[in-house]
Amino acid sequence: MNIRILLILFTYLFFAEAHSAEQEAHSIAAMMQQAKYSNGFEARLNISVTKANGAQAFPLKLAVIGQVAADKQRVVIRGISPDWVREQYFAVEQLQDGRIKAVQYQTAKMAEFSPFDVNAKLLESNLVAWDMLSPWWGWPTQIFAGRGYINGRDCINIRSINNNKNAAIREVESCVDQQAKVSLKTRLFGAQQQLLRMTTVVKLMAKGEEGAMIAKKLTIQEAGKMRTEIEVYAGDDQYQVSPETFAALDRPTS
Repeated sequence: MNIRILLILFTYLFFAEAHSAEQEAHSIAAMMQQAKYSNGFEARLNISVTKANGAQAFPLKLAVIGQVAADKQRVVIRGISPDWVREQYFAVEQLQDGRIKAVQYQTAKMAEFSPFDVNAKLLESNLVAWDMLSPWWGWPTQIFAGRGYINGRDCINIRSINNNKNAAIREVESCVDQQAKVSLKTRLFGAQQQLLRMTTVVKLMAKGEEGAMIAKKLTIQEAGKMRTEIEVYAGDDQYQVSPETFAALDRPTS
């Protein structure tokens, strides 16, 4: 076999492998999108915050209610305790075309807020509303970035690239456990490729479907800043959404 034929063969194999990896990345992204679909769910969370100076903030309890379909996803975050967070609400909606609306409200007061704003933390944790929508699985550029191993489980690294050069988040790297349909580690990067925050799943629990799981415990770590530990203490993956559950998203805001 001459050199020319070898070069053609190697070139073919290289591009075939690259195409296969690209297909795998997009298949995993599509799987992660579909895994979110739900007619209604509720999760109740214990939240512990450690500030950048090491001080422990008072623990929080929150409820997260969601409904996710291909054309729309909606999430409401409600404060449960202590008293200062009780009956504070945040509601976020993303439509199929990518538009996002977010409102915060308490009793009669209502106003829009930026779901991207990492400085407007939800109830003084480092929960960011935009992250809860995980819109990166719908971005057109998905790249296979090798295999990983986190907390005893195999995962596949996928780089999701945001084609919007003005976006606050330009890239997300996720290590996806395909069997559990969960990203075990998710890292979000800014415009200068700086790491902004990282979410790590510490413990999984069964979702109800065969093989499907959700995070039971996880941490959110900002680069050099606060750390938030979250544990699901109750939940319902067949939650009955009422007409009022997401009504705030349809009301005019001040």
